[in-house]
Amino acid sequence: MSVNFRIGASQLDFYVDVRLRNFDGRWLAVAEISGAPEMGLGRSAREALAACLSPLGSDAVAALMADAQLVGVGLQAGENS
Repeated sequence: MSVNFRIGASQLDFYVDVRLRNFDGRWLAVAEISGAPEMGLGRSAREALAACLSPLGSDAVAALMADAQLVGVGLQAGENS
């Protein structure tokens, strides 16, 4: 399973391109932040995504994780939460 997407938030002046992959029940998220890849691992896609976004700080992570597009990404990735 592999999903590529872009997330953003109205209160932020940037967006983040993300690649999300499932490997044997574990998730890897790779976000392009300032031109460099940031990786995050997790038991769920959302956990991996939050981990790779963490260098942006908690306010930016909260704003990006609230992007309504993530509901569609979760469905594509086979996540129920």
